[in-house]
Amino acid sequence: MIQLPTNRRIFIQAAVVASSVVMFLVIGVCPVAFANKVKPCTLEWLPDEVQVRLKTDYSSWKIQDLPGLSVKANARWQSEKRTPSQMEPECPGIAVGEFKTNQLSYAVLLVPIEKPDAAYRLVIFTLSSGTAPGSFETADEWDNGGAANYYIRPVHIAKVFSSEWVRKLKVPAKDGVISVEAAENEYGVEVYFWSNGQYRHEPIDH
Repeated sequence: MIQLPTNRRIFIQAAVVASSVVMFLVIGVCPVAFANKVKPCTLEWLPDEVQVRLKTDYSSWKIQDLPGLSVKANARWQSEKRTPSQMEPECPGIAVGEFKTNQLSYAVLLVPIEKPDAAYRLVIFTLSSGTAPGSFETADEWDNGGAANYYIRPVHIAKVFSSEWVRKLKVPAKDGVISVEAAENEYGVEVYFWSNGQYRHEPIDH
């Protein structure tokens, strides 16, 4: 085994660390969050500008998490569970993708802190890029209970819509957000997508 000089090894290690930090900053995620192993369904996992908006506008809400899911929804989530990545946590209340433009977006499923099953809000943040400011939209809201039956995931639009439907619906982005309702006696899936200046949603087979 070839032994590098000490100063050479230190330089290589420093270069690796620096490149990792740059990568995290480019995608908008704080490297400290991963270094400290931040829990996936917490605000700290999200980029700073998303955190600020949620703390300001939704201080009495929290991100949908695994303990908050109903038995049926939890079982369905577990059956579909994927390996979490640096881009997307293992969390039923966060989906990451290019939902509006080619800039990264974060979909967040929020439920009330005090009565988490009472309601939900599906909000989607598109991060700022260069001179383009970030954007925030409420894609859906529900106040009639049963929020514990819902979770979200990202999906490639091409997997749910044909190219003909993409043209017909005028969908510019490559990704959408799947919302799954897995209740005791009900099961339904809808896809949320950007079209004609707003988020729309359609039921799909999944």
